[in-house]
Amino acid sequence: MKILKYFLLALILLNLVSFSLSALGSGIGSLFSVLLFGGVFFYYFLNKKPKLPIAFIVLGLSYFLISGINYTGPLREFYTDAIKYFIFIIGAVSLAKETNEKEFGIYAFIGAMSVLVNAVAFSTPYGRYGGFYINPNAAGVVCLIAFSLTLYFKSKYLKLFIQLLIVTAGIMTLSRYFIMLLVIVNVIAIIANRKNSISLVAGTVGIAVVLSVSTLFNLNTTRFSAFQSLFGSQEVETKTITKGSRTETWALYTDVILDNPVTGIGYNALHGRQSNFSSVGAGVHNTYLMAIGESGIVTFLLLIIIYLSLFFRSLKHIRLNPEYTCIAAVLITFLLVSHNYFDNYFILFTSIWLYLKVKKQPETLNNLNT
Repeated sequence: MKILKYFLLALILLNLVSFSLSALGSGIGSLFSVLLFGGVFFYYFLNKKPKLPIAFIVLGLSYFLISGINYTGPLREFYTDAIKYFIFIIGAVSLAKETNEKEFGIYAFIGAMSVLVNAVAFSTPYGRYGGFYINPNAAGVVCLIAFSLTLYFKSKYLKLFIQLLIVTAGIMTLSRYFIMLLVIVNVIAIIANRKNSISLVAGTVGIAVVLSVSTLFNLNTTRFSAFQSLFGSQEVETKTITKGSRTETWALYTDVILDNPVTGIGYNALHGRQSNFSSVGAGVHNTYLMAIGESGIVTFLLLIIIYLSLFFRSLKHIRLNPEYTCIAAVLITFLLVSHNYFDNYFILFTSIWLYLKVKKQPETLNNLNT
């Protein structure tokens, strides 16, 4: 059973389904997809049944039922996506319950290191790296979660070394989101315990390392130049930093959303796919706006309630487990810059894992060092 558990964690936390589809072709990608959904279904029935994540089931029902009203695309695609979501949400709850912080942290660290390997050994003209996660912004989230899960380390030297590697990998994504949230995660960690201020050293050294050896990496020239301007004596390249910001994309969908706030305009409509309705060439890049735009106000409110609840519940654990609050902050903010929520299995698994953790009383949580 442990072999199945670790295999499923690799498929989910290392994004091997999407990575294999991109790197190895549709045949291997489809095989990994079958193994993932078959595996979580099988794992659920072989283990003691935990309480179902009702909040995420209700969210899914709201989204798919309401967005399906105005959906005009292929029905098979709609039914397949809905079934996969519910299989994963229900099946993964057992896996999430059996996964402790150390195991999650190891996989997140491996994922972060895939970004570093991508930058060092498999550089591309694009100059931004995502490792197993392909998308640099998604890779930035993994690095942030990996960084958050180092907060339990007792050895400050081990913590600093691991954090240094993670921060260096995160910078390789050249993600504005990663840089901003790294500061927020550190602030939360310091509020929880002033001793965590030592983690600022990892960030500072990581930035210094990248700036010092930048010529060894084929980094995106425009983005890296803007990144350098934040720490140099020259004028900050504000235009480059803000160019193509998510707020510009959100604004393009304002009229569509305001015209249909009750039931939305239908499933997948704001994903920017040519096969579906879209007045804009790109997706909305905001899960909250995607929810209200495609499925209306009810789904939008449910999404906000769920993630605010995760954050406020995590505050009960901030002294003993500050990583929960850090991860909650990462999840809430990542939904502001991504619209691939209902098929983003890393984010869904992390959400369920955190949901199970913060429901417990702080004194009942198992300490990683026991």
